[in-house]
Amino acid sequence: MVAQSRRAIRSWALWTLTVPAFAVVVLVDLAAIGYGAHAFTDRPSWRGLDVVFALTVSALISVEGARRVESRRRRGGALHKDFAPAWMIAAALILHPALAILVAVLLRIWWRIRAGKCIPYRWAFSTAVHVLAVGAAHAVFVSARGLTGGNLGLVVSMVAGAIAYVVTDTLLCGLAISLIIPGSNRRETVGGLDDLCTDATAATFGCLLAAACLISPWFAFVAIPITLTAQRALLLGQLETEAQTDPKTSLTRVDWWRRRTEQMLRTSRNQHEPMAVLLLDIDHFKQVNDRHGHLVGDEALRAVATILRSAIRAKDVIGRFGGEEFVIALPDTGLDEATVTADRLRNAVANSPLAAMCAGVLDDPDLDPDTFHLTVSIGVAVYPADGTAVDDLLLRADRAMYAAKDAGRNRVRLAADTVPLPRLTASTQFSEHTEPLAPAQRPVR
Repeated sequence: MVAQSRRAIRSWALWTLTVPAFAVVVLVDLAAIGYGAHAFTDRPSWRGLDVVFALTVSALISVEGARRVESRRRRGGALHKDFAPAWMIAAALILHPALAILVAVLLRIWWRIRAGKCIPYRWAFSTAVHVLAVGAAHAVFVSARGLTGGNLGLVVSMVAGAIAYVVTDTLLCGLAISLIIPGSNRRETVGGLDDLCTDATAATFGCLLAAACLISPWFAFVAIPITLTAQRALLLGQLETEAQTDPKTSLTRVDWWRRRTEQMLRTSRNQHEPMAVLLLDIDHFKQVNDRHGHLVGDEALRAVATILRSAIRAKDVIGRFGGEEFVIALPDTGLDEATVTADRLRNAVANSPLAAMCAGVLDDPDLDPDTFHLTVSIGVAVYPADGTAVDDLLLRADRAMYAAKDAGRNRVRLAADTVPLPRLTASTQFSEHTEPLAPAQRPVR
């Protein structure tokens, strides 16, 4: 019984977080609980339950319909993006906070049921964020309404409340992500332009839905086909993103990386500027899979990808080369700067808290947060000294990377220090389906 209790506690993965991340998660959860308790204590009556029913049921139908649209993008997996916040925003604008919280919690419970396996503390934190966002939206709406009058004032107040919801949700989630996953960039914490447009659409739709429900709560059901149409519009952008993204690491696929790098190389050639290519391989990665299983291995692979992506410049291009190998193109970068960058990336991986970043699968007693570390070996090739074509640079970087492994791993080696290789001809160039070197030439990792 004690062992089962310990296993249940460990499955929350909350205890693997760093102190700042743990503090933020717990404080947000407690704040949501406190606000919810106050809202229900202050509730004057249960009037408005018909609106709660209409908003909740219509939202569930819309989310399930969006899930079916999403299944065309990929079979299985979690929903990529939906407009459920629109119903929470509408509830916050026209209902008492207690009833608005009820709508948000019911939708989150349904999401938990339909999502299957998830990390409990993250679900609880996300639910708490929605509760606080509902409270912020209602407070801003009421305050703005007290300062304005007439129909125009009502519109302004609703827009202000919707903005407050989106800002609260974005900032709290972004803060948590930046602390839970060290090194996360701005796009990973607060989202990119597409995410911002989706949130703006949900906020606008929430205002319209609230206005319609003031006339009759049953107008909520009229909104269902509108959201499904909007979900289909999101599908095109998601498909374009997925076509060039590696599903395990969220980095670019090697074919798309190659096209981008060839463009960068043409620019470097025209402007007579250097360019570097780094080839990185995780040391002893097979041992992670063999000892802890492929689930932990996949999480570790994602964690290393996140570290690398956050440690390079915005104009640098990173991709997954295959297996546990990564490739990075550095424009406007000579040999000295490329060497410094490579060593910085090597240190970033070696010194990162991978156990905390892999918190979702820390159900292995052998996975000690104090000892679970990975290192990378890096090969560096620079245009034009080491090659004038992408495949030349890749081949030289590949040879340098294996020289780093031969030297003891967790090292950086330069193509200039390895045995020069002949330039590739058209018949020997890499393709997406061939290895840079024959298997017999590549040392054991």
